[in-house]
Amino acid sequence: MGLEQGDGMEAVCPSSLEDEPSCGACGEVFAEPVVLSCVCCGRSFCGACLLRRWERSGSQDCPLCDGEPGSTACAEHGRRLALFCLEDLRPVCAACPGAARHSGHRVYPLKEAAHDCKEELKNALIPLQENLNLFEKAKLNCDQMAEHIKSQAVHTERQIQEEFEKLHQFLREEEEARIASLKDEEEQKSELIKDKIEGMDGEISYIADSIRAIKQEMRSEDIAFLQNYRATIKRTWSTMKDPEMVSGALIDVAKHLGNLRFNIWEKMREVVYYTPVTVDPNTAASCFLVSEDLTTVQCYKERFDLPDNPERFDISAEMLGAEGFCSGRHSWEVDVRDNTYWVIGVARDSIDRKGKHILTPAEGFWTIRLRNGEYKACSAPWTPLNMSREPDAIRVTLDMDRGKVTFHDPRVRTALYTFTDILSPRVLPYFCTACKLYPLRILPRRLSVTPEYYHG
Repeated sequence: MGLEQGDGMEAVCPSSLEDEPSCGACGEVFAEPVVLSCVCCGRSFCGACLLRRWERSGSQDCPLCDGEPGSTACAEHGRRLALFCLEDLRPVCAACPGAARHSGHRVYPLKEAAHDCKEELKNALIPLQENLNLFEKAKLNCDQMAEHIKSQAVHTERQIQEEFEKLHQFLREEEEARIASLKDEEEQKSELIKDKIEGMDGEISYIADSIRAIKQEMRSEDIAFLQNYRATIKRTWSTMKDPEMVSGALIDVAKHLGNLRFNIWEKMREVVYYTPVTVDPNTAASCFLVSEDLTTVQCYKERFDLPDNPERFDISAEMLGAEGFCSGRHSWEVDVRDNTYWVIGVARDSIDRKGKHILTPAEGFWTIRLRNGEYKACSAPWTPLNMSREPDAIRVTLDMDRGKVTFHDPRVRTALYTFTDILSPRVLPYFCTACKLYPLRILPRRLSVTPEYYHG
């Protein structure tokens, strides 16, 4: 405990305490000693101490044994605990220092010991209180994260439903359009066949009438039959074309059903686009507003109430992409139009997200930036970029197999800058912007559907 002899506190000599008879209640040398027949301790007390005690308590019990046994009396000697043993760190009576159990131990008055021990505990409580504060702060952050998780889940579920509703609406419209097309074809071809049938009905009616008339003439008397023969035979001379079946009259089922899903998928390019990179909102500093499709970030003056999770940047207006790259070649473009303060590039996935950062390759950042109207590559030292005009977008081309990243203005063939020293197993797209007026936006790409043909 650090209690030492000195500093105004003197250890008590055991022999001087043991030689003088003392009262078991007040610990002082007897004044009018009285022997109380107590079977527990057999101690003696001052007559005045006993009277005061009995008057207060209303009981004539032993002052030492009344209450919890052994609470203020030495269990070994039955005497009042008046000293504190520095070696055993426990209260003792005046007789204990002379016993073999406490032989040579340093003791000093109980009141001083209690004061010093409380001071020592007060100091010992400081790190415990600090630790408690840390845990309470961590729990508060966890509570905040729990609420944020609920909010994220509700918000994300709503966004998923909205995105699927857009797809459902597209499919419903496509379904309606294709069924309408089928109905139109059915109506056109049904009308065509109807007209054909009506024409055939006329021919059938004419032929049937002719057959009936001829058969009727054949049943006439010979003279009458022969008199009408010329007119009758002429009815058989009329040249009639054989009935023709209408080609292409059936529903073109193949047109409506052939590769239906593929054709719908290909047409979805009109409503679906691909973004090669999206941002991770869980890494975004609390000053950012992130679009629902995770492609646009806007820096705001106020800060949003977000949990301080380990992945999140806490000071600078920074964030990372959602997907990391370990190998291969990757490219994305960022719209920087009118934005006056931005940093774009890649960062090592293991960078510390807390505190301020030095944007150099040695610290795990391979980036270029615009600040105060100056374009620079964040090398060591930083390198001014030769810009012929302000770019509307910046293209980032990452080649992890060669360990390099190149920056372009898409309108210019010459590279703005190339880092060739990426020494990291995995990197993430990196974004930073402090411009309050204009956002950064990752540009989408159109999908191209190319069927793969089998060549036997």
